[in-house]
Amino acid sequence: MTDTTTAGDDAAFAARAARLDPDTLVLAQGGRLWAALPIGVLAAREAGDASALPDGVYRAGDLAAGNVAVRPAAEWRGRLPKQPWTAVEAVPAADIADIDRKAAQALRERRGQGIGDRRLRDAMLEHVTLRVEHDGRIYPVEFRLVAGLCRMGFLGDEPVRVVKAGRRIGLAATYGTVWDRDRGLPML
Repeated sequence: MTDTTTAGDDAAFAARAARLDPDTLVLAQGGRLWAALPIGVLAAREAGDASALPDGVYRAGDLAAGNVAVRPAAEWRGRLPKQPWTAVEAVPAADIADIDRKAAQALRERRGQGIGDRRLRDAMLEHVTLRVEHDGRIYPVEFRLVAGLCRMGFLGDEPVRVVKAGRRIGLAATYGTVWDRDRGLPML
């Protein structure tokens, strides 16, 4: 997979995150941009020009407007998926786009039928839309990952890889990766 990221792609990344919420935090670290999306997804992509955005924490709305103001590092509270990222399955990009289209259609059809829009949307985000089996283990993929992948513009023509890093599951597409939320320490 060739990555043709540029500084303009970095601005597009910030603009897409800001469209979901202008206060979304963006972390630039080690040549990669991370955004903690309000739908419970961590989005990541390779940064364009490494010198364009110094490592630090930024507000997505500021970056989208061209204001490169570093925020206190303590504002970033999430943990990043640890390397290595292992691919467990590949899904055609068209199938992922179809899941997103069908979910949008289902939301439109159910509006105004006694369930609040927010409650309906939250239930949809938590819905397990794919179950991938690898090495005798089943990996559930919630719709929130599909939504994050599509809303961030990461979907291209290449197959989408279901990836894992420890206990976390993600979707890696042509232009970036999304990860499920960090669920903290496992119950003993």
